[in-house]
Amino acid sequence: MPYKNAVLDDKDLQNNLKRLNPRFGDFVTRVAGEAWGGTLIPQKTKALITIAVDVANQNHKGPGNPFGAHIDMALKQGATRAEIEEILLFLCVYTGFNKVASCFGALNEFFERANLQQYPTPTNSEMGKISNPILDNPALQENLKTVNQQLGEFSIKVAGEAWNLPLIDTKTKALIAIAVDIANQDHVGDNNPFGLHLDIAFDNGSTAEEIEELLLFLCVYTGFNKAAVGFGALNEYLSQRRA
Repeated sequence: MPYKNAVLDDKDLQNNLKRLNPRFGDFVTRVAGEAWGGTLIPQKTKALITIAVDVANQNHKGPGNPFGAHIDMALKQGATRAEIEEILLFLCVYTGFNKVASCFGALNEFFERANLQQYPTPTNSEMGKISNPILDNPALQENLKTVNQQLGEFSIKVAGEAWNLPLIDTKTKALIAIAVDIANQDHVGDNNPFGLHLDIAFDNGSTAEEIEELLLFLCVYTGFNKAAVGFGALNEYLSQRRA
């Protein structure tokens, strides 16, 4: 059975964290446990988001890195290897192909060592709709081209293909894109993609409360300072959306 709280219900995870350092393990369990306790975003989606942030931050390297733990979390919540691989393919657009390449290497090493019998059989959970917010949006395409014609054409081609990947629904992809925006600080400056990714999320059923829960969750994985700036950008976006 998937855990109701992927941190507080997983004693093996807690023990592994305490082996790194007892005080650290206790601190992480309490703080991350609270972050995973939000009820608006499913545990499986949160696990996939942590993998995405690991890719953005290159957190798959070195002793004590969390990448394997987050893959383990995702599998325990019913994710499949194919879904995780699709997340990495999607992230080629938003974190860069080189970062994703090394994470595919780490993912392959994880599955070479893993005892897959310990994980629940994935179920066909209800998936949201698949749409393509790039290829289906002529106005967006024109906006991208106004920044730079070649950039626009290249972005439409590559991002359009990434958003067409069939296993992860569009709402989840949008939440992942927002998480990477926070990790990369891509919500500041001219032509930043944060508002676009919020548009996609809202157009595919997200609520303001879900986005706020996402930013609170990201305090643990990107840092409180980045999440605080993200909240400022979100507040500006919502004030304009409601105007």
